[in-house]
Amino acid sequence: MRKSPLLAAAAGVLFFISPARASLSHQIVRYDIQARLVPETKTVQGREVLTWLNDSDVPVSELRFHLYLNAFKNNRSTFMKESGGRHRGFKLDAENWGAIDVTRIQIKDGADLTPTLEFVQPDDHNPEDQTVARISLPAAVKPKESVSLVIDFVSKMPRVFARSGFSGDFYMIGQWFPKIGVWWKDQWNCHQYHSTSEFFADFGAFNVEITAPERFIIGATGRRTAERKNPDGTRTLTYIQEDVHDFAWTACPDFVEYRERFTLSDPAVDTEMIFLIHRAHLNSKERYVRSLRQGLEFYSRHYGPYPYGTITLVDPAPGAAAAGGMEYPTLFTAMTTSFMPGGIRMPEMVTIHEFGHGYWYGIVGSNEFEEAWLDEGINSYSEAKAMAEYYGPDRSLIDWGPVRISDVQYQRFSVIGSGRFDPILRNSWEYVSNGSYGLNVYSKASLMLLTLERFLGEETMARLMKTYYERWKFRHPTSADFVQAAEDASGRDLKWFFDQALRSPDKLDYAVSSLSSEEVPPAAGLFNGKLVSPPEAKRKRGEAVTYRNEIVVVRKGEWVVPQDILIVLEGGKTIRESWDGRERWKKFVMFGPRKLDYVQIDPEARWLLDVNFANNSMRLEARPGGPRKIALTITAWFQHLLSLAGL
Repeated sequence: MRKSPLLAAAAGVLFFISPARASLSHQIVRYDIQARLVPETKTVQGREVLTWLNDSDVPVSELRFHLYLNAFKNNRSTFMKESGGRHRGFKLDAENWGAIDVTRIQIKDGADLTPTLEFVQPDDHNPEDQTVARISLPAAVKPKESVSLVIDFVSKMPRVFARSGFSGDFYMIGQWFPKIGVWWKDQWNCHQYHSTSEFFADFGAFNVEITAPERFIIGATGRRTAERKNPDGTRTLTYIQEDVHDFAWTACPDFVEYRERFTLSDPAVDTEMIFLIHRAHLNSKERYVRSLRQGLEFYSRHYGPYPYGTITLVDPAPGAAAAGGMEYPTLFTAMTTSFMPGGIRMPEMVTIHEFGHGYWYGIVGSNEFEEAWLDEGINSYSEAKAMAEYYGPDRSLIDWGPVRISDVQYQRFSVIGSGRFDPILRNSWEYVSNGSYGLNVYSKASLMLLTLERFLGEETMARLMKTYYERWKFRHPTSADFVQAAEDASGRDLKWFFDQALRSPDKLDYAVSSLSSEEVPPAAGLFNGKLVSPPEAKRKRGEAVTYRNEIVVVRKGEWVVPQDILIVLEGGKTIRESWDGRERWKKFVMFGPRKLDYVQIDPEARWLLDVNFANNSMRLEARPGGPRKIALTITAWFQHLLSLAGL
């Protein structure tokens, strides 16, 4: 007897509300997927049963899906038009395109919906982009009810140049199945695949069977619960994971698998670290193990305990570096080369960074299409903090001979020469260029948070980050939610800071403009009816010299922040002044027995987003002119660059 759509929906609801399930998240989706890797055709043949819960208060009459692999279908897709067939320095192989073909989609035990499937382009109206599809339902899914669909599909993997694909016998299978969008704020949040966008999906559960030839070593999201050999020379592995919003897997016969336990007592963490390291990179094994332990420790102690039973590090094969440096729930790809000097900490930085995405993209389910900084920026900040803790604040990125560069210095170097085109907060596909996207949502957003930390203090910032994580884990936050967490944790009104930091493309740049120190001459003129002429205006014996010291500081950028000013007089006496920073300039005049020696704005370097530290200080000296002035200016900038590089 065939079940009606209503019975199927009722059965689906039981999955979400069963009291036996101790879920960390409010689960909206369940995917039961059977996948078969066919190396001869570079394809994955799949069938998924998707159960989706309408958790809103309105009926939903159509469903929308991401078909990400169609970004690699031809050179007319939005991804290809925007990227020109290049991504992070890697180039498309025009002989090996990728695609996903949905051959059937129907309500489980119900109507065939395949004829209703059509491609839509909500972002740019490019009629040739096929990365988003919709289907019409015969009856709307009512609030708090669910629907189950059976979907047959074939995914053709491209030669990897942007995250997902193959290289020889190495496969990184990411964004490979029809994935439902997010019904958010009573509409579908289901964007096209752009060259600068990443992903957004609802939390749920995955039960995935992967079949591949026996020679392949497999790794995947979640924990492996079953394995069987098949008569045709393949084997089938079953992976299960709850409370995640995506599923990725990898296959390669040249992986060497290692497993180690990671435990912490405070907070309590017990997880299995799985390493899939290509044979060509086995010399990096200990570096991978050490840095993953550091990531688990740092994020667990500073934000919250790692909640999953596994974490898998995938080391891409030589020739597949384009798959490196990418995150998926409980699984990420690292990056190294066959020869990597120990003082160049790329494997460590990439490992900690990509693991960290498991928090700010994986557990805190940020919308990377619309507010990418909530993942990339917060994670770049977290990575910089972790790298400084384990490798030293002045050499966390490179410590190779005389060259010492910190993660924070590298981020500053990325930002100081940037243009004033885009703010941090913008839809990911609307930045003027890929470079503008990268520097804003990664480096500038990270420096924004490091600046905020120096303004609020480390203790308050630590409370802020824990508050935000605890409040929004397994949910979908917005930038407004982060600002609210910051204000709650600090007890301050911080809108003035975030309005500039997130929404303005302008720069922060304060400078010492001029200094002067002039001896005040003895009295001359009419005093009590008597004329005292300059030749007679002699200082009395023992009378102290008085100096008029003048300091002019200026705001060269559009950002407005309060400034501290350190004034050093001859002999080392110091004075502190403050300025609200609002006017374009501020003049300080003071009289005393000591000449001015040195002035510095922001002496503690709280405002890391200041694009030019070289003009923050000045020592009193004669104003040079002509070639000497030019030479001194060049020298100052050279010293500034050396300080950035840590040389």
